[in-house]
Amino acid sequence: MCTMADPRFPAPDAASSPAGRPRRSRGVRLGRVLGVEVRLDRSWFLIAGLTVVMYGPVLWRVYPDLGWLNLVVALGFAVGLAVSVLAHELAHAAAGRRAGWPVDRIVLTLMGGHTTFGTVRTRPLPTALVSLAGPLANVALAVLGEVLLAAAPAGATGPWWALAQLLVIANWVLGLFNLLPGLPLDGGRVVEAVVWTVTGSEWRGTAVSAWCGRGIAALLVLWLVWTQQWRQPAVLVVSLLVVTFIVAGAGQALRQARLMGRLDSVRAEEIARPAMEFTPATPLSLVDATVTAATGDDYRGWTPDVVARDAARGTLGVLDPALAARVPLPERSRVALGDVCQWYPADAVVAPRTPGGELARQLEAGRLQWVWVADDVAPVTGVVHHEDLVRHALHR
Repeated sequence: MCTMADPRFPAPDAASSPAGRPRRSRGVRLGRVLGVEVRLDRSWFLIAGLTVVMYGPVLWRVYPDLGWLNLVVALGFAVGLAVSVLAHELAHAAAGRRAGWPVDRIVLTLMGGHTTFGTVRTRPLPTALVSLAGPLANVALAVLGEVLLAAAPAGATGPWWALAQLLVIANWVLGLFNLLPGLPLDGGRVVEAVVWTVTGSEWRGTAVSAWCGRGIAALLVLWLVWTQQWRQPAVLVVSLLVVTFIVAGAGQALRQARLMGRLDSVRAEEIARPAMEFTPATPLSLVDATVTAATGDDYRGWTPDVVARDAARGTLGVLDPALAARVPLPERSRVALGDVCQWYPADAVVAPRTPGGELARQLEAGRLQWVWVADDVAPVTGVVHHEDLVRHALHR
């Protein structure tokens, strides 16, 4: 099966963590196709082996004269299936680029593949259109295959003919199955977009679509039992893999929806630490004295974050406690605040009423550890830290 990673959240195999630490990429790098990096996950070799085991003996019975060549044909089906999945994911990538989404990479996996995007703020319609692009690409390939097979000479037979027919069927399955209306399938993103449009809540759309996905998994199990298909080992193995994939993906989507529901219940100003602004040239000794005076014995609450604005460079800064702690007391009158700040671009700022979900997207998209809280008429009033948002989301 094929999926499109949610562009509203960081991909699990993204190139770096929110803190900017590089993550090791899994699998084999195949190169770039249309400018998109393509990787082959190690799990793909398992499904390739399963394909050979399933279809090799069938072909051997039909074409006994070919002998071991039947296994090569079966392997060709596995490779052809991977190419079909790649076409599916490239369609997602192309549609995502047209919608303005930064494309990260394509990964071919055990259950098909997925396209990951950089974190962006999207809307229901682009989400639905990008999701539909993949399955429709497979349907188009299947239709093209049917036309070519129909144009072939009458009586055409042989293992390669059988391989072509299998690939046409595979594209029909990839296209139509992924259109089913439930996450983590592509059709589930369409359901999510519809509910999102009607209710105005993206996390409600995600939750409804995830439950639809669980319903699809339950129906597939009922079909196995009702038709007695579970008695066929190959069908049973493939069906269990698909059911596991859907249940796991739907469960992950539900957890994501609950997380977004908790995040959107809070506003930036409610979890921001108070802030005190100084110029970058202010000596640390003066900063120390000012903060100490403002947080005397009667003060209760967060110790204010010390912030600075460098208009010339177009950056915003927050004092880094670790850097400041390394400056000895006798030197603090000669060290400027700007020398011990962590600096981010001037767009690392949000309005006081910004919902937590939007905060999370901005932090992840910019790989930021914090954002200022300010509006157009007031100076900075606070700082929201990544760790505080995570703590709220986890109810810690």
